[in-house]
Amino acid sequence: MAGKQTGGEIVARTLTSIGIDTVFTVSGNQILPIFDAAHDARLRMVHMRHETAAVYAAIGAAEAHAHASVALVSAGPGFLASLQGLGVARSMELPVILLAGAAPISQRNRGAFQDIDQSAIAAPICKRAFEPDATDALQSTLMAAWSLATSGVPGPVVVSLPADLLTAAAEPVARADAGATTAANPDERAVETLSVMANRLRAALRPAFIARPSAARSPWLAQLAATLGIQPIVTESPRGLSDSRYSDALAHLRNSDCLLVVAGADFGAGFLDASRVGDLENVMLIDADGDPAPREQPGLHCRVAPGDALRVLRERIGERQPVDPAWAAALALRPPPATPADDPAEGIHPLAVADAIRANLGPDDIVVLDGGEFCQWIRLGLRDIPNQMLWNGKLGAIGGSIPMALGAKVAAPHRRVIAILGDGSAGYFLSEFETLNRYDLRVTALIGNDARWAAEWHMQAARYGPDRTFDTELTPARYDRAAEGFGATGVNVEHRQDLQPALSAALSAPASTCLNVRVASVRSPAEVLH
Repeated sequence: MAGKQTGGEIVARTLTSIGIDTVFTVSGNQILPIFDAAHDARLRMVHMRHETAAVYAAIGAAEAHAHASVALVSAGPGFLASLQGLGVARSMELPVILLAGAAPISQRNRGAFQDIDQSAIAAPICKRAFEPDATDALQSTLMAAWSLATSGVPGPVVVSLPADLLTAAAEPVARADAGATTAANPDERAVETLSVMANRLRAALRPAFIARPSAARSPWLAQLAATLGIQPIVTESPRGLSDSRYSDALAHLRNSDCLLVVAGADFGAGFLDASRVGDLENVMLIDADGDPAPREQPGLHCRVAPGDALRVLRERIGERQPVDPAWAAALALRPPPATPADDPAEGIHPLAVADAIRANLGPDDIVVLDGGEFCQWIRLGLRDIPNQMLWNGKLGAIGGSIPMALGAKVAAPHRRVIAILGDGSAGYFLSEFETLNRYDLRVTALIGNDARWAAEWHMQAARYGPDRTFDTELTPARYDRAAEGFGATGVNVEHRQDLQPALSAALSAPASTCLNVRVASVRSPAEVLH
């Protein structure tokens, strides 16, 4: 056995060799061999308080660091608890590798402890679920998972790790080298279609551009947008094409004479409904394998990985005259509307909260935005800021902002990170303040507290009448005090004039801070289409 490596050691060393230096995890029986090997492999383990939070933290790290990230959970209930985060990573198109312990192969299908068919459960949510059947296959499986997670449309991949493979020994494996994800050359037919698209874009008087989240991360998107002279619309909203960030631009889509859509023809792109995007003959759709077929065929359509498509378009389009300044202005991000006065009986208007955030933001600060009505207002109030913003994506899950902010802070320790969430969302992962405290990570969380599940409360009032808003109210809980119990600094804010100085102090504080802000409950400015 001398000189051999355990499966746990192979996993830890393979991760470090492909550029992974941090794993977000919740421990469990089957995965302790990886914990044991992590120290020698110089692999940092950030031990979270919940498995979904571990995946959310990996999401935040992947977004902030522009690199694949890893979450590690145990089998059975630990794996099942991670699935919401997995779905969010898929909707955000982020390369997250979820490693999950699994029952020993020798006990499979014999009623073993925590034995469930994890690959079958994960398959509809991720790009692929792997399960190696031998210790000496661990490295190649992890390398395949990394390659798949980062290629094409990036997304999560699951690797189940049977417990007996992690304790068994195998011959040492050579150091893996993940290399860089290289650009692929689309096939000849696709290049022909892309060339026709480039010609149309070059000749268009009123071009417009919708991009999926992974396309928005490509450097080619910025170059193409600069060439066209227009602001792209990114399909990252749980409200689809009712995203308040782009509300002014979206009103002009029907007037475009050439609409480029680098996204699936799904909810995020309004299903390419003509009432939203105009004449489908003017629509050029570039989607990817696995995307739904469009209900009606657009003028041009091809399936190419988004980064490769953008590169070819940029190369083929060459230079062009800038579009009409009036058209470019119609698609540009505009400042938010004026902030209404507060009603003292109701609380601070959400746009006033956005004003305070804007006044305190530095150019490198990362904003992590949760879901819900309050955060829809913040999205509107901050719609024209240049800062990197992480959102909850078209899946519409809420509650992930605090662990996402934690992951972003781990990946970018020199940058300030602010998480913005409502009181409904705060109930999910407030305990991650303990994780922030334990690892001496500084994040500011601002909770807009209107004492209700606001999205559903307002929907009930609109659909059934204001006297039928049943079971959607919360108590005006003091989340700042709860956060103090987990090691954070807690601040309660009742009045607008106190908010900006409190936020300024929080962003420069030596520890994480939770601001509990009493806000008015105002229905979202974004139309609800689901």
